[in-house]
Amino acid sequence: MRPVRSMVVLLTLIACWFCSPLRSDGQSSDLPDSTPFANIGAGSAVVANVDIVLPANQSQIYFQNGAFTTYQQIDKKSPSCHLSTVGIPVVRKLVPGRKLIVTGTRFGNGTSNQYGDTLLFEDDTAVNQLQCSGGHKGPMTIGELKICFGGLFSLVQATPEIG
Repeated sequence: MRPVRSMVVLLTLIACWFCSPLRSDGQSSDLPDSTPFANIGAGSAVVANVDIVLPANQSQIYFQNGAFTTYQQIDKKSPSCHLSTVGIPVVRKLVPGRKLIVTGTRFGNGTSNQYGDTLLFEDDTAVNQLQCSGGHKGPMTIGELKICFGGLFSLVQATPEIG
């Protein structure tokens, strides 16, 4: 009798997992700010809200609290991010409305090392990825990401695919 009960519980958990309204096939949909950054689903987008200049031959652009900064000026105990750009010898610009489409995420194993959580973007001629740190041990949250973005960027979460 006990194995049958265990099997029923297991099947119920599997059914709940497949029917979860928050994620389906790696997609996300209006996840709360307390959700770990790594749950941002493929198909979501980071959208530029202002003109963003990508300097020539510079591979990383740092920002914190909605302002661009340098690595030396970042408060390492507060959330911060950097865009990894494609090393091209000419100045480029992201214009308002430019979408960087998320293809996946990487989680930095919950360590406090700088820039442990990563959003990967589809092939883009300007930006490779966005790496972020919550400034504390453990995963960065979507709310902390939004604090870093300020008015520079917006996160548009993908609508989950049903079926």
